Amino acid sequence: MQGVAIIDWFCANLAALTNSLGLVLDIVGAVLVASEVVRQYRGEKLQSRGGWVGGAEVVDHDVSETAQYRDWEKTKYRNMKFGLGFLIAGFLLQLASNWLK
Repeated sequence: MQGVAIIDWFCANLAALTNSLGLVLDIVGAVLVASEVVRQYRGEKLQSRGGWVGGAEVVDHDVSETAQYRDWEKTKYRNMKFGLGFLIAGFLLQLASNWLK
């Protein structure tokens, strides 16, 4: 008998539950996107080949990004993609909650 009451409550509050789940997903998505805007890379971005010859620094013009920076960039874009996905899913759930009865 209690199972029926839970199902009845769930059906009666489906729109509010859907809207609330959408809001939670929006918050998670916003935090993921915003964290990548706020979180700045603190290490060395570029590396160059070269060395010292006769007391003078010789730099090869082949400059590339460091492995740590590339890894940080991959993580940044992955988090932003997940954040955008959470935002879209949350907005769609909120939109759907308007049509539930």
